[in-house]
Amino acid sequence: MAYTMADVSGMSGISLNELSQYVKSGWLTPAFAGRDQNEVYYEKPELLKLQQILFCKELGVEHEEIGSMLQEDHHDIIHMMQQQRIQLLEKALHLHGLIQTLDKTISHLQGEYELEVRELYQGFIKKGHHSMLPDSTEAPSHEPVITKNWHPVQSESAVSYDGELKTKEDYLDSQEKIDRINRGLQRAIEDGLTPESPEVQHIIGRHLEWVKDYYTPTAEIYRDLGNLYVEHQNFRQMYDGYHPKLAEFLRDGMMIKAEQELT
Repeated sequence: MAYTMADVSGMSGISLNELSQYVKSGWLTPAFAGRDQNEVYYEKPELLKLQQILFCKELGVEHEEIGSMLQEDHHDIIHMMQQQRIQLLEKALHLHGLIQTLDKTISHLQGEYELEVRELYQGFIKKGHHSMLPDSTEAPSHEPVITKNWHPVQSESAVSYDGELKTKEDYLDSQEKIDRINRGLQRAIEDGLTPESPEVQHIIGRHLEWVKDYYTPTAEIYRDLGNLYVEHQNFRQMYDGYHPKLAEFLRDGMMIKAEQELT
């Protein structure tokens, strides 16, 4: 089925003027023109390309980079969209922390909750803003160091979403906790247990409590975090160090836990 530019504008919410700019830039070429050369039509491949343009803009891709990204072949486009999905999941986790801060502040202003000073800025800390390295004399790195029990939730900042500053001791204790959790899941896989088994769900419960040290997830957020474990390269690299099936095993267990305890 073919659509006019007005149709596309109505579906996407993008103005006719902006769509025309995409055409002039070479990002969005019409499928064909009508009898009147000023009347152009778009089909599903062009609509998919427009969606990709909007995703790029949403994720802050530089204007000059968008055109080259749209020229990638089919498999590269799929890979790029998978990476975009990961970025959006990470953004969702960050926004969840900000929403919690907003809810607490509203409750405070309504006289329903006493907001502590340390809670004022939770969720605003940017990745890499504080060093998480055990040696505080080293410069903070914007790229996480991949270790056996590295976890990107910890790497986002030295401040948990509840506003508590994380000391070197807190960091090392958290590392030990998640390592014990991962080793417990590794043994469960080797013993032939399933994600829904009581033994595994007990371990997943410890994982949920560990996550709550950083923020309180909803069922949706916890499920999304499980998907992130499977899809994010850094997570996969860390979990594969324990067992090649651990990422999926943990994800499946988290889905069950989210359904049973967070909904």
